[in-house]
Amino acid sequence: METITTKLIEKQCQRHLANQGITTNKKLQSRLQEIFEQAEHQSSALVDIYKLIVPDWERIERLEGYPVVGRGLWQYIADLFIDFDQLHHPQIFNGGLWLNQGFSSSDEISPWEISMDKCRIVYT
Repeated sequence: METITTKLIEKQCQRHLANQGITTNKKLQSRLQEIFEQAEHQSSALVDIYKLIVPDWERIERLEGYPVVGRGLWQYIADLFIDFDQLHHPQIFNGGLWLNQGFSSSDEISPWEISMDKCRIVYT
């Protein structure tokens, strides 16, 4: 079992996004939209968002806490979940999965920033 420090995780997450060609907020928005266009269920969209942000997803034993994102990014993803749920799961509370298992949000970071300060990743 291996635990990575917060600062190292953040650098790895930034590098992971860049390796996927996500170097701007616009590219991040486009990729998030693609996730929802391809998702068959809200749970697969949620996992794909975590995979998008967190490197070496297959090696993770567990996450303790949640990534923290700025309000702009959090709301953008919440709106995608709400729209998806209205279309595919109208009988449930739209966006509920994101509220319960999605990232935390903060006004203390920039609107589209991603922080791993409140998230500990334990790898196998």
